[in-house]
Amino acid sequence: MSAPAPDRIRVLLLRADNLVKNTVPGGDPEDRLTRARAALQEAALIAAGPGVDPRRGDLVNRRLESLAAMEGADGGLA
Repeated sequence: MSAPAPDRIRVLLLRADNLVKNTVPGGDPEDRLTRARAALQEAALIAAGPGVDPRRGDLVNRRLESLAAMEGADGGLA
């Protein structure tokens, strides 16, 4: 059985945060941001589902906006 929606959203938010924060020498920053965006987009889909507290969707959307702002400020390289 899959994890309940709030738990899955939390895991995806943590994954995205870790991808954004943790750099690896010689790593690909664009790939990290792409994977973070994918995790946040999955979280947004789950948050839009029935019975999920709308505040979770708001949180996910704020994280997506922050990621977009960071990509714009850094030219996609964080």
